[in-house]
Amino acid sequence: MRTLKFKKLTIISNLQKKAKQLEFSDRYNLILAEDENSVGKSSVVKNIFWCFGCDPRFDDKWNGLCCKTIVEFEVNSKPYWIARDDNRFFISEDGTNYESYVGVSGEFSRRIADIVNFNALLPVRNKEEVIVPPPAFYFLPFYIDQKQSWSNAWVSFDKLGQFADWKKPIIQYHSGMINKNYFDLTEDIYEKKREKTTVKNKIDKYETAISIVNDFIPSIETTVNLDEFDEIEEELKYKILELHNKQELIFEEFAELRADKAHIQSQLVIANEALIELERDYEFSEENDDEIECPTCGVIHDNTLVNRFSLLKDKEQAEQVTKRLERSLKNSEQNVINKEIELKQIRSQIEILNEKYYKNEDKANPITFKNILDSVAAHSVTHKVNRSKNIKIEQLYSLETDERNLGQERNSATKESKKLVKEKFLELFPSYITKLKAFGVNTSNIKSPESYAKVAKSGGAAESTRAMLAYYVSLYNIIGMYSEEVLSPLVIDTPNQHEQAADHYESIVSLIMNNTPKNSQIFLCGMDSEKLSKMKASGKVHFLDKEHSLLEPNDYEILNKAYREIFI
Repeated sequence: MRTLKFKKLTIISNLQKKAKQLEFSDRYNLILAEDENSVGKSSVVKNIFWCFGCDPRFDDKWNGLCCKTIVEFEVNSKPYWIARDDNRFFISEDGTNYESYVGVSGEFSRRIADIVNFNALLPVRNKEEVIVPPPAFYFLPFYIDQKQSWSNAWVSFDKLGQFADWKKPIIQYHSGMINKNYFDLTEDIYEKKREKTTVKNKIDKYETAISIVNDFIPSIETTVNLDEFDEIEEELKYKILELHNKQELIFEEFAELRADKAHIQSQLVIANEALIELERDYEFSEENDDEIECPTCGVIHDNTLVNRFSLLKDKEQAEQVTKRLERSLKNSEQNVINKEIELKQIRSQIEILNEKYYKNEDKANPITFKNILDSVAAHSVTHKVNRSKNIKIEQLYSLETDERNLGQERNSATKESKKLVKEKFLELFPSYITKLKAFGVNTSNIKSPESYAKVAKSGGAAESTRAMLAYYVSLYNIIGMYSEEVLSPLVIDTPNQHEQAADHYESIVSLIMNNTPKNSQIFLCGMDSEKLSKMKASGKVHFLDKEHSLLEPNDYEILNKAYREIFI
């Protein structure tokens, strides 16, 4: 089992000219304070996760310090350094040569995922694409934050709502029910989805072309007998055949241009709607406070100047797309006009022959070379388009079959691992509930790591807190047993929730010490207590008293000088 271990944390505030550096034990690390209101104990662990690109919940006072953070860590004894300054990230394997990244998504997320072997992929909203999620989705099961995790699992960080329905695949991946092969197949499935969309769009364009042909030249039925063809044999051999070929070719191009134009118009409508929505979002953000609750997923989003600037940037990009589509539409309209002129020129030549050979026996439906050639050309174009459309329909059916087969292969590959994980969870969780003496918790309804929503609803307030700890410790052990990812340190912020009785707090500490993997690293934040004496003796203690803040002026000059080259 490969493990990640935090070795050292450095925090620097150039604004206040204060800093702090903490070194950690490979096993137990206690961040303790005199009372619940002491400043700093939660900020220590939050800064570790913040440095990795997560969004822990800092208070406004801490956010105002504008800190830079550096974390030294190891993965299976291999050293790494990571640093963060606002939205800039830096990663090094030797402590000197740093790779720089801007923003959490993209290359930075892939780099962190590669380091910790986190192979999960999540679908992008409104796109047929899966990507590597930000590091927060890796650290979620390893951090029990003080404010929300004790009442609801998998909510330790903000800004998780960027992906829809992410909990099921993320929980299954962390617990080892699914692995990299599952997501490789998922990527193949989404590739088929993208191909299907391309084929469907082509089919739609073909149908549009057929509709344009039918509207432009109504279907007619006319025949010419042998005597009539003999009379104009020379014309048919030369002029008419040439005109027919030209008209058919131009008419086919005309139909395709009209279909392209219709397609661009539909894209422009969508782009304009998106632009209007972004304008509304920006106006809404200007009128509201520093935080906005998402009406879709309920996540609280920051509404700072930076976030509003991001909306403006999205709006500018939408405007650029709209302008590009408007230019494309203008060009398409001109191409249609030019092709229509060519078609009229051909028809004028046909009219000359028509005047020569016009027949008017049937006043209602006179037979002319014009309507003969129109009918033949329309039929030929429709036949060609239908043939191409049928090929695409066959291709679409083949893609749907491939997608279905990939889905079946993906599901069948996970049956045994899912069964194994659920059996182990059913073994661990009830036993931990017993160790924590949370007898009011109904474990029969909590059958797998996916049953997290039922955990906090069991028992009273104090019991549900212990049940949540049992859930996280069970999951932590399962990750160590079955998951392919690197095992992160388990960070527990203030486990003595709801003023646990002394014997219950003792059982909490005992569970953490005796029922976590022996080579894992544990962080515990909380108030100082004699119940922690055994853990103190086996680890490292960082004590924060209420008279001093976490950052200190004495360390600033040395630490700032040691690390400032990273951020230049």
